[in-house]
Amino acid sequence: MGKAVLVTGAAGFIGFHLCRRLLESGRDVVGIDNMNLYYDVSLKQSRLVRLDRHPSFTFHRLDISDYPALKNVFTAHSIEAVCNLAAQAGVRNFLSWYREYYHV
Repeated sequence: MGKAVLVTGAAGFIGFHLCRRLLESGRDVVGIDNMNLYYDVSLKQSRLVRLDRHPSFTFHRLDISDYPALKNVFTAHSIEAVCNLAAQAGVRNFLSWYREYYHV
């Protein structure tokens, strides 16, 4: 692999499509996702199966807050750019708490 683009949140909707476009344009891609249970994991897994068909795609299941694991990814790959799409989804949870707390 040459210089790669690191995409966090690679199994999410936007991350998957970005990875796919980068791969189609000839780029090497390193994807990261923690595969949390907030969204349907089988959907995320099916996206990764499609990305794994590309020989220029490498996936690491980890949480970006795990610094030693993240550092290992940078050590193992030649990263040229990072697109950070990782997020802890939680708007639904926040709204539920907000309504309960403020009695709205």
